[in-house]
Amino acid sequence: MVAELLGAAPGVVALVTSRMVLRLSGEHEFPVPPLPVPPTRTGGDAAEVQRCASVRLFVQRAQAASPRFELTSGNAGAVAEICRRLDGLPLAIELAAARIRLLQPQALLARLDDRMGLLTGGARDLPERQRTLRTTLDWSFDLLSGGEQELFARLGVFAGTFDLPAAEAVGAAAADPAAPGRAGHVMDRLGSLVDSSLVRPQTRNGEPRFGLLETIREYALERLRDGADWREAHDSHAAYVRALAEPSPAELQGPGQLAWLDRLEAEHGNLGAAMSWLVEQDQLEPAIQLSWATWKFWWLRGHAEELASYVDGGRLVGLRA
Repeated sequence: MVAELLGAAPGVVALVTSRMVLRLSGEHEFPVPPLPVPPTRTGGDAAEVQRCASVRLFVQRAQAASPRFELTSGNAGAVAEICRRLDGLPLAIELAAARIRLLQPQALLARLDDRMGLLTGGARDLPERQRTLRTTLDWSFDLLSGGEQELFARLGVFAGTFDLPAAEAVGAAAADPAAPGRAGHVMDRLGSLVDSSLVRPQTRNGEPRFGLLETIREYALERLRDGADWREAHDSHAAYVRALAEPSPAELQGPGQLAWLDRLEAEHGNLGAAMSWLVEQDQLEPAIQLSWATWKFWWLRGHAEELASYVDGGRLVGLRA
């Protein structure tokens, strides 16, 4: 309809809001990002926290639900963290703020590990898909093809950002095994997920990377857990990280070491996720190999305590020798 309108009336400009780009000639995309959230260094200064649009939205919707609610120095830190944990997503923030009738911000924050179960009870005059966070994501997920759904679920194993080769390594099983060029299928389906706003394109040092908002990642992991690929996807992720992290002799010292350290810094979250998975699954030998291959990164980049938590908090402590 839009194409026909513009073809018949060349002087007309159409402003369209959509889940996906229309892919029409002359189309210019203007992505609408989540609302800004307070930086992590923000303390309990209510005036400073309320400068962020996400916090202002939370306060407005909380006061609509409970008129006596006020943003104070006592709860500003919790409200700021709620907005950060919800990635600045307006619907999620509105649903969370409505819970102020029952929960103080600190108690609400403590329950955010179960976002899908907590963020319900939207207004009855909204479309059904906007009354809970889960139904909103279900609606978007159901619009994907089967292959896109499978790839989306598998991408939940990434903690932090990832690049195309990583997506291909973890998502290859989601491509049609009978079709040639399975990696190409992953690339096409990843592009569709980006177009659907479920995966966010990013850039690091000029290189394209991708990521899922934490709220979206939680949903993807739920979908992955419900299917048959939970273990295989995590094993593929851990194997990819192990191969990526293994330094060459030239990267252990000298000029090549900096590039190796930068590469692992970009994969910091994935390193931690791989270590956690290997320890939890009693895959102790590959876990030890990964920790030994990367100990210099954890030490030189100031993450030694984090590595110790995987080692001492897991079952590797007796095997380090």
